[in-house]
Amino acid sequence: MVCLIEPTSHTRSVMFNPSSPRVIHIDLNSCFASVEQQANPFLRDKPVAVVHSDAPYGCILAPSVEAKLWGVKTGMTLSEGKSLCPWLISRVADPPKYRQIHSQFAQLLALYSPDVISKSIDEFVLTLPSKPTRSHLEGLSVEIKSRIRSEIGDYLRVSIGISTNQVLAKLASGLHKPDGFDIIDRTNYTEIYGRIKLQDFCGINIRNEARLHRVGIFTPSQFYSADLQTLKQAFQSILGRYWHTRLRGYEVDDFEFKRQSFGQSYVLPRPMSESEWRPILAKLVAKAARRMRSSGYYAEGVHLSLRFGDGAHWHTGRRIKERLYDDVSLLTVTLNLFPSALQHKKVKKIAFTCFGLSQESGQLSCFIDTLKQKKLVSSLDQLNDKWGEYSVTYASMMGSSGHVRDAIAFGK
Repeated sequence: MVCLIEPTSHTRSVMFNPSSPRVIHIDLNSCFASVEQQANPFLRDKPVAVVHSDAPYGCILAPSVEAKLWGVKTGMTLSEGKSLCPWLISRVADPPKYRQIHSQFAQLLALYSPDVISKSIDEFVLTLPSKPTRSHLEGLSVEIKSRIRSEIGDYLRVSIGISTNQVLAKLASGLHKPDGFDIIDRTNYTEIYGRIKLQDFCGINIRNEARLHRVGIFTPSQFYSADLQTLKQAFQSILGRYWHTRLRGYEVDDFEFKRQSFGQSYVLPRPMSESEWRPILAKLVAKAARRMRSSGYYAEGVHLSLRFGDGAHWHTGRRIKERLYDDVSLLTVTLNLFPSALQHKKVKKIAFTCFGLSQESGQLSCFIDTLKQKKLVSSLDQLNDKWGEYSVTYASMMGSSGHVRDAIAFGK
């Protein structure tokens, strides 16, 4: 339930939410790197970087706690990381391993609350059904951390933050990483706001900070003290009201946005002719379609974007009447988008998106046994889930080996 509190002269001293904090944010510290260290004891207590590629230009996806002490950060290239830490050990990302840990976390946290939300591969939010005391929250934090170490992995550490809304619970989880625990409530929010920076709030980036500066807000304490009109002036949108509410401990983020699309993109190692990039497109379509199906969606449209070797860019999309579910149908519609006039041009980057999502299968076809087709596709997905991605594939993917490796997003 969303509560919007208007500031008045007689309520300014008690504007922060007086309720007991029961929103818990759990963050697996240095997720990918910690999982690798859990799996391989020889990597423990050493600087480790999980990378997309172990080539010098490979992007660092997650540095371990030890690597961060050397200044190694997410987004650096491996060569940049090794220039800061010559002893840095690289490991190519292993997404199935991280998904397995994510699933184990979800199962464990479901024992504590029926309301568990996966915010990303390494973050969960759960809301306790009752109104706990501070001592109960402290004991619960110790218990969850202990069970994670004993039931999931003894080298895994989490930071736990608790507050009266999701934004402040996330803020609390980051106050004392790694392996931290903090509560933000009506008794200590003033002290915490006085020792953090504006960008410590999730959602306040450089651009939003600049907006706050323009209206004379330079610290979190000033951010909290600002009236609603000033925040509306700063953000020029509903965000002003949202932040006025969040800073006072009330919830405005207790909802999930409806998924709009699924997509995959890939930069080719060199400009390729159509006969070379078609199998790679088939693989991109298959990856996006499988993600779409696992989330229970059908698509009514597809979009194809190509960047050519000469730097030119082409893209187009199409919405159709039937709802698409399987790889073959999605790929067929997508290939029909590409005009013959451009077939001589070599392609450097491919991006595929399916949109117009629905969780209803729509009108059944008179010409296709839709239920039989869905059972076949589901069986193929189950085989690939069991034996590994692309264990069973369509012939249209022949020639795509070595391209479009499995990857995992930081976001949900």
